[in-house]
Amino acid sequence: MKEEAQTCVVLAVVVVHLVFSVAFAQQTPPPLGPPTYRSEKVQLGVGLLSGFVKTKVAEIVTDANKKISQQTKRVTVEALPLKVFSPMRVETQHTNRPNQYYVRLPMGISVRVKIPLTTDRTIYIPLDLNLSCEGWQTGNGTVQIVGQTGPPSIENGNIIEDVLMVRDVIDNLIRSKLTLPGAIRFSLPNSSCVTIGASRSQSVGDPFAFIAYDAPTRIRPILDRATQTVTVSFKKLKRLRARNKGGAILYHPTERILLETYANFVLNQSAPLIMREDDEVALTLPPAVVKSPGDLLVIIANIRQQLITTAEDSAFVASTRSANFSPGVHILQITKIFIEPPGPGHTKPLQLRVPAYELTYEVHHTPTIRIQ
Repeated sequence: MKEEAQTCVVLAVVVVHLVFSVAFAQQTPPPLGPPTYRSEKVQLGVGLLSGFVKTKVAEIVTDANKKISQQTKRVTVEALPLKVFSPMRVETQHTNRPNQYYVRLPMGISVRVKIPLTTDRTIYIPLDLNLSCEGWQTGNGTVQIVGQTGPPSIENGNIIEDVLMVRDVIDNLIRSKLTLPGAIRFSLPNSSCVTIGASRSQSVGDPFAFIAYDAPTRIRPILDRATQTVTVSFKKLKRLRARNKGGAILYHPTERILLETYANFVLNQSAPLIMREDDEVALTLPPAVVKSPGDLLVIIANIRQQLITTAEDSAFVASTRSANFSPGVHILQITKIFIEPPGPGHTKPLQLRVPAYELTYEVHHTPTIRIQ
């Protein structure tokens, strides 16, 4: 047992080094872009990206074995074949800020740990390489790559470990030393972009799959040369009567809040507002000017409670180009959440929403002009 415990300590250090080095459902606002690639001229092949990960894993395993050999000759670590899935174009799932498309390339890292006197362990670490065109809306974005690891799992063991009640001891010693990093983020050099997308893969792990993007050009296709400006003016905010089923006021009778608004990617934030039920305040936010809004105008409003650091209430509304982005005066209703304890008709707590604020805003725009 003493030898096994010492072995587990060594393995825990190795696993830490490995992991650090690899790098009431609320509706979400629809993604605003970027478009998928128009040309396959600029590509990042899946084989290239997975090869980079394989090289890094191999380096880490080699370094780990050198360190282990200084303490014991009986434990070794080896990398198993990297599992690579097909890239896919997906969208972010933010509720309080604009969403956009990106490409996710899932991978599975497997490492075998050979342990003397017992069954080997296999550590599985999921890894997502997420590629996005950050800043595409400015007309000159940059390809950004984020590597995000998921929770590792440890498999294998044998019946003897169960009889001796040491299987969980071994696994828990390893898990207790696993500290997963946050997102590993870097921008790809010389990668100006305005689009990004994934190829249509024919199979899982398709060696010919790729991620492609288009660089900004001075001469754009005629369909992209439509110029239009949409202006959103935020007029007033009213606090409604928001109470739970027992009649108690949600949050506080007097609230100190911040109003945060998005009109597509144009962000505004109010000064602190003091509001009671039925209060209405005129807003002094500058108009949000959205240039070349594309096919969607998405308005997002966030109410941040300054006296309750965890409370934020959000709402959004989307309008389309085909509807001229719904010009005129509108009201966006923002709700508050409260939890109803279990009771008659339901055995679990319920998350409920009630209207809490009304944000009045106005949309107006200039006519579309096409450059010939």
